[in-house]
Amino acid sequence: MIEYISFGIIALLAGLAQGVCGFGAGILMMMVLPLFLSISRAAAVSGAVSLALTLLMIIRYRKHVSVRKVVVPLLVYALFSALAIRFSSSVDQQLLKRIFGGFLIALTAYHFLLSKKQPKAWSLPVCAAAWAFSGACSGLFSVGGPLMVLYYLSSTDSKEEFLGTTELLFFVNLVLSAYLRVRNGILTAELLPLVGLGTACMMAGLYAANRIIDRIDGAKLKNIVYIGVGLSGIINLFGR
Repeated sequence: MIEYISFGIIALLAGLAQGVCGFGAGILMMMVLPLFLSISRAAAVSGAVSLALTLLMIIRYRKHVSVRKVVVPLLVYALFSALAIRFSSSVDQQLLKRIFGGFLIALTAYHFLLSKKQPKAWSLPVCAAAWAFSGACSGLFSVGGPLMVLYYLSSTDSKEEFLGTTELLFFVNLVLSAYLRVRNGILTAELLPLVGLGTACMMAGLYAANRIIDRIDGAKLKNIVYIGVGLSGIINLFGR
């Protein structure tokens, strides 16, 4: 029962963070889920819960989606995501948990040290590497957004196009990932109550964010989120 309560609370906060900052739902959920699920199953739940959120964002910004800017990145992103899902089902989960911890620590360091120094224009090799790495992280940990966000910030012409286009890429990949996780026995029926709970709580958090967004400092909330991400990384890397 305590697992459901803790996940419900973090999913609520994930929806709030997503609504205020435009990111953070997957990262926040993956701070808690690995405490009582294997990394692979935690990523499966997080990805399934995120489906509703990304679909709502696509509907909201559907007039601004640039399908042309999705196709090639999606092919690379989805390929490496699929390969990572296949890999994650056979690798030692304790090792994967420690890798995940290191990944969270690196993500936190990147946010505080390098996130404001991204190049204005990305070369094709850099783009391909970012798409592949992000897809692999999505498949392994259901956290594939940070580099893709930076890529689309540099390649879209408006906030609305950025939001609609990124969410379309994430949604298509989440659908494919859910299918592959079911096929590989990672996303099973026993996880559906967690998925339902997480979806409901995240939608509640998103609704709350829309009501109070003008009263919250998004930059400060983002820093708080990343501090929590770093602490979670330490726990996953050095804990049992």
